[in-house]
Amino acid sequence: MATKTNVFTTHGVDILVHKKGGGRIAFFGLPFFLAGLFVAQIPFGIIPVDVEGGPLVLAILLPLGPLFAGVGFILMLSRNGFIIDRKRCSVTQWWGLLIPMKRKEYSLDDFAKVRIEFRAGDKNSPDIFPISLVGAGSQASVLIVDLTDCEMALEAAHELASFTGKSLEDTAIDSQNTDSPHS
Repeated sequence: MATKTNVFTTHGVDILVHKKGGGRIAFFGLPFFLAGLFVAQIPFGIIPVDVEGGPLVLAILLPLGPLFAGVGFILMLSRNGFIIDRKRCSVTQWWGLLIPMKRKEYSLDDFAKVRIEFRAGDKNSPDIFPISLVGAGSQASVLIVDLTDCEMALEAAHELASFTGKSLEDTAIDSQNTDSPHS
């Protein structure tokens, strides 16, 4: 039986899952996809439009249609996530279109701690709180999720640390107080 928290879903006692993509982002991609399909038909005369500028404008529209349709398609169908399986002692990161198509697997034992950080945004982007599994020694870290709500991020980091049995390194609070342009 799956249990959902604010960020993660647990399947039984040994599997923790996080999925990203679909939902609202798919609705955001739909207008791009439809506009791209519409514009792609104009140069071929399928949709009759009186275009001033003739062949030059049609030559510009020719690549724009597929470009917009492609961006919309990827926004609508792209998904990614991770699965942490304590029984198998593995962390699987995956990417795909609707279904996982590419996977990268790590051993849970390669990670020493869970780290939550603070990265200040600017006027065009919000502050974010990345949560990562950090390797021992020179082992690289793996970003699990980045959230914009501090309390939700702290709760998710504690949940991940508790689930994996790893210590929690909280660098978010100190750096948030010194780095944030909003403080």
